[in-house]
Amino acid sequence: PSAGVGAFVDAVLENRPDADIMAFEKDLMTGKILKHLHPGQKVRVQGFEKIEKPFMNHFDLAVSNIPFGDVAVFDPDFSGSKDPARLSAARTIHNYFFLKSLDAVREGGIVAFITSQGVLNSTKTSVRNELFSQANLVSAIRLPNNLFTDNAGTEVGSDLIVLQKNLSKKEMSQDERLMTVIQTDTKTDLTDNAYFIHHPERIV
Repeated sequence: PSAGVGAFVDAVLENRPDADIMAFEKDLMTGKILKHLHPGQKVRVQGFEKIEKPFMNHFDLAVSNIPFGDVAVFDPDFSGSKDPARLSAARTIHNYFFLKSLDAVREGGIVAFITSQGVLNSTKTSVRNELFSQANLVSAIRLPNNLFTDNAGTEVGSDLIVLQKNLSKKEMSQDERLMTVIQTDTKTDLTDNAYFIHHPERIV
């Protein structure tokens, strides 16, 4: 999802040349470049919300540097849902990408996204509770704010979050519970996701 010109596609193919890839890119010009650079792959120049039901519970891996912001996505599965987490996710594109990608990977599949700190630092916890009710935390790393300065000309706080789908999960781990909490650090007086307050070694 949100493949850009295919940096992650290239990385996957370097390690698994036989990989069967489906890439979504909504921007028309970027999508045309992606198609040209990867003629042998299923490149779809359209929004990720257009993915069809046969591709739910299908993929081994969803990997991307996903879009972020208070941008709503029209997906009837979300906007018509009675689940408050899915309703909330439809209003913020980064949360939508996480939940939709968990829908798309098979049981045991991996979702590995670089995203804004807004996913873990939001005071609204329903989406994180939903994430960790259906996936295990594999890793979370807070990245430097200047990581994308050279390529994107922006300074934004980013996190790398890696999850593994687990629909038979009974309860959250201690670290997953920390991830659902926003806390003020008594040493710095900064409000942050409790996971990073308890695990400063996970901050680059």
